[in-house]
Amino acid sequence: MFELSKGDLERIYAQAAEEYPAECCGILTIGADGGNARVHPCENIQDRLHAENPEKFSRDSRIAYYIDPQELYDIISSAEKAGGLVAGFYHSHIDCEAYFSEEDKERAMVWDEPAYPEAIYLVLSVQNKEVKGYKCFLWDAEKEDFGEVGLQVVD
Repeated sequence: MFELSKGDLERIYAQAAEEYPAECCGILTIGADGGNARVHPCENIQDRLHAENPEKFSRDSRIAYYIDPQELYDIISSAEKAGGLVAGFYHSHIDCEAYFSEEDKERAMVWDEPAYPEAIYLVLSVQNKEVKGYKCFLWDAEKEDFGEVGLQVVD
């Protein structure tokens, strides 16, 4: 089971509410010493990509997210240089339930396996600027698919 501090979950909730009606997104890392995950809120650049190339990026930030590749690289590289690792990713779904969509799965994959097979994917349901719930997903190598897992919120 994945552990996240109550304060960090509240930070993610606040980001999701603030960025509504756009999907929020971010990365979770764990330091070399282990412990709880660290939250790295990221900018959702989906609207910019959609404006620049609506054919390639047909969806806007209300129904999609895209973390800037440089921001993604900087966060991951900094964590790994410090002896840590990527523990997970998070994003919100707007005005619907929390679920792991086919697009979420596609974006997590490199060829036929996930880029980060040990990473959790936290998806929040946000309706009217309020987080209504969340679900976590993790790669199941046996099933060759993502399955729902628990999240332990600690003080």
